[in-house]
Amino acid sequence: MRALRGVGLAVVGVVALVGGGCSGGSGPAGHATTPTLDPSRYEVGGSPLTIKTTDGPVQGVAQASLRKFLGIPYAAPPVGNLRFEAPQTPKPWTTPLATKAPGSSCLQVLPVVNITMGSEDCLFLNVFAPATPPTTPRPVMVWIHGGGFDVGSGMDDDPSRVAAASGDVMVTMNYRLGPFGFLALPQLGAAANDHSEGNAGILDQQAALKWVKANAAAFGGDAGNVTIYGESAGGISVCAQLLSPTATGLFEKAITESGPCDIPIPPKTTSEAQGAKLAGILGCSDPTTVVTCLQSKPAPDVLGALPSDPTFVFGQGASWFPTADGVVVPTDPVAALQAGKFPHIPIIVGANRDEGRLFSALAYSASGKTLGAADWAPAVEKFFGPTVGPQVEAKYPLADYPDPSAALGQAVGDAILACPAVESATLLSKYTTVYEYEFDHTPNQFVLPTPGTDLGAMHSAELPYVFDGPVESTGPLTFSPADQQLATTVSTAWTRFAATGNPAGGGLTWPALGAGGNYLSLDTPSTSVLTGMKQFTCAFWAQSGWSLASLPGR
Repeated sequence: MRALRGVGLAVVGVVALVGGGCSGGSGPAGHATTPTLDPSRYEVGGSPLTIKTTDGPVQGVAQASLRKFLGIPYAAPPVGNLRFEAPQTPKPWTTPLATKAPGSSCLQVLPVVNITMGSEDCLFLNVFAPATPPTTPRPVMVWIHGGGFDVGSGMDDDPSRVAAASGDVMVTMNYRLGPFGFLALPQLGAAANDHSEGNAGILDQQAALKWVKANAAAFGGDAGNVTIYGESAGGISVCAQLLSPTATGLFEKAITESGPCDIPIPPKTTSEAQGAKLAGILGCSDPTTVVTCLQSKPAPDVLGALPSDPTFVFGQGASWFPTADGVVVPTDPVAALQAGKFPHIPIIVGANRDEGRLFSALAYSASGKTLGAADWAPAVEKFFGPTVGPQVEAKYPLADYPDPSAALGQAVGDAILACPAVESATLLSKYTTVYEYEFDHTPNQFVLPTPGTDLGAMHSAELPYVFDGPVESTGPLTFSPADQQLATTVSTAWTRFAATGNPAGGGLTWPALGAGGNYLSLDTPSTSVLTGMKQFTCAFWAQSGWSLASLPGR
């Protein structure tokens, strides 16, 4: 089945170009934080901008009530004979390393505009720390970016505002993408003693989390109170880390935004077949030399050998996705989830009301195509099949939506993201405390080639609110006072959760999911506690006979 591809607001920024209360307190109950920190222990020459790390000193910059340390290498460059391999410890240094600008993003092709950018040498992370080094350790939040495992970087979403307001330590990271991060070949698995093949990108994330555990205190953070959070592919990554035996002990809380935990992960056989296809295209078919042959090829050739679907859902293309290898990711992740084989830590799980409208816009509006009323039913049946398609047409009648693209996108988003998120929350809540949300607010419309396109509360629309204001990747989005109030509500709920394990407080009511099906609707003019998120919609999908396993390529 084709791997689901989430995409963050960075892609919306590309499309736009084409078209014209503070967290506080100690850790959660039962968590014993380090009582005090001695900042001078980590400073070089008494400067809070030059900090000792486990690999060497780094020199940051003071900006907007923060200390920023950008482009810190957390692993050796994954080039040459390290291409496709598990991340390795970087070579130590002794002279302070200037970390005042982000490192290169990982090699990728931006969809729609088809621009290649980034580098193989990309395993960098960014730390946003309090301007005044704290003596009481602060919660640490580690962001995993989205982008369908094909695009994106740790600097797509800037946590500066949230870090400054909360006083917490925020970390973002790059991880290898596309074939560099998710190529599966049996020869890779046979050669490794610490991982199987197909999950180099997931192991990159774990290497960054290990770095955070080892170095959090140097920046004023509490290594015993780490929250991982991510959106789309980043949210799926959060789920992968939650289920991964090799990630045990690397974090204490988790937030997954539009990244369901019960998405079927391709087995090794499926991923290896794709890997063999890529190898054949590049002339590396000899099984005894396939790895060294692929490592010798120019990086752009490897990247372009099996192009990914630029619409992330509707087209044809390779699906670079984590692999259920039985080492890094369980052989049957959904079964592991159902059996409760994951750390029983507090979790926030959510989705957006109109997830799929971004994908249909990418497939049609952004590409210059038009989905007319006469094309709608064939498009529905192409995606969902001739048996389920007519049911979908009846459930999502054109008259209920502003245009055929919105109707198709609504059905696709509910099927592949929103309802799986609801099911994930239900499964997780059998074993741990889950807080569920639906993002229902419609921000200012993004610029698309087709004027007036209604994207609703689309996939990734919550990101500017999580990061407390418009960010560079949102393009022309502007915030009204009501928008800013919602952003403050959401961002402080996230940091409150990181501090205490409970997002409620500061005037916000947000009960746990529980047996009553409680969830929080994030909207203006105010948030609302409701029950039964997408209850009837998800009941339709449950009885329709269609499942994520029905998608091609999985």
